[in-house]
Formats: sequence, structure tokens, C-alpha cells
Amino acid sequence: MTEKIIEWQKNNTPKSLLYGDIYYSAEDGLAESTAVFLDGINAPDVWQGSPGFTICELGFGTGLNFLNTVKLWLETTDKNQKLHYYATEKHPLLRVEIQRAIRYPELFSYRDYMIEHYPEPSAQYFDDRVSLNLLIGDSLSMLAEADFKADAWFLDGFAPSKNPDMWSSPIFHEIARLSFKETKLATFTSAGAVRRGLTEAGFQMTKRPGFGKKREMLNGQFIG
Repeated sequence: MTEKIIEWQKNNTPKSLLYGDIYYSAEDGLAESTAVFLDGINAPDVWQGSPGFTICELGFGTGLNFLNTVKLWLETTDKNQKLHYYATEKHPLLRVEIQRAIRYPELFSYRDYMIEHYPEPSAQYFDDRVSLNLLIGDSLSMLAEADFKADAWFLDGFAPSKNPDMWSSPIFHEIARLSFKETKLATFTSAGAVRRGLTEAGFQMTKRPGFGKKREMLNGQFIG
């Protein structure tokens, strides 16, 4: 029998039983995804004119950030540009759980297309304009074995107080190793330890207004 790892909160919002934290805002997870991650890396401007763009997300979860990114990518790029999306996930959700969690009509077609292939380690989507590479395992192990370079990072693990392994110095240094100069990074957290750890790893970090009731969050870029 598969271990139950989530329970459902208000508005069909999934909450992790393993970490005691929700996967996204119960009020408006889609708006949160846009404000924290897409706005945090200055999308879509950040990828304009690039033949390819690579994002790595730590904590794939429900796939909300991936699907939201795909929607914007397909709306703002041409058929010759390709999005390469990597994501780590230690506890993959079931297809039926993802289907229930992604409750935003504007994402339904992208969700259903993704679910056809999920959880394949890698798959091509949308006329080969998007590739998704799921790295199933703990983030540090997955990053240590990786050889891609990311143009942007979405750090979307559960809160540092609830999932400290996701926000460790070794992970920050692997992120730095897999970054270009000026690679962007965005995260919902504003924890001082996270800001200091990323700064030590070579990122220039900035506090900005948080989403909803959250006072602050962080974004930045790699300066080496």
C-alpha cells in the first residue's frame, strides 16, 4: 500500500504529512507562483531572444510552477525557442493528486498533457518546445550528479524550519556550481540563514515584498 503523504486543506490545497507544510497558498496558489517565481526571475523578459532557457526547481511538488512557467513560455516565445526544465522531488505525488491539486482552469490543458507522461524521468512536451526532466530523489544527491547549467532557479522546498535539509550550505554550493554568471534565483523564503548561505555561495540576494500575508521574500543572481 502506498504511504499517504498529503492531506487536503481548504480549496483542495494539499498539505504534506511528512513536513507539516502546505504546497502552495490556499488563497491563490497560481498568483503566488507568478509573484514569487516568474516575477522573481523577471520572466518573460529574462528569456527574450534566447534560443534556449534552462530552469531548475528544487521541490517539484504538484507541478504548479512548471505548468505556470510553461503557459508563459508558450505565450511569449516562438517555436524555435526551447525551455529545459529540471526539477528535484523526493516524494512524488500521484497523478490523481496532481490532477486534484491543479485546480486552475487556465492550466487544465497543460496539466492533462503533463499527466500523460508523469512521472517519466524525462519527456518532451508541446511540439518539443518544452522538456521536463524529473530528478527523483533528495535534492543534494540529484544536484551532485547533475551536469547541466541553469539560467534560473526556483527554490520551492517546504519552509526552512520544516525541511532544513533542502536549505543547506552543500545544496547552495551545488546550485552555484550549476549556475552561469547572472543566473537568476527566486524563493518564497526570506530566512536570514538562507540569504546568508546563498550569499556565501556567490549569489547577490535582494529582499522584496512578500506575497499575501508574507512580509518578505528573496530573489537574486549569481555573481561568482
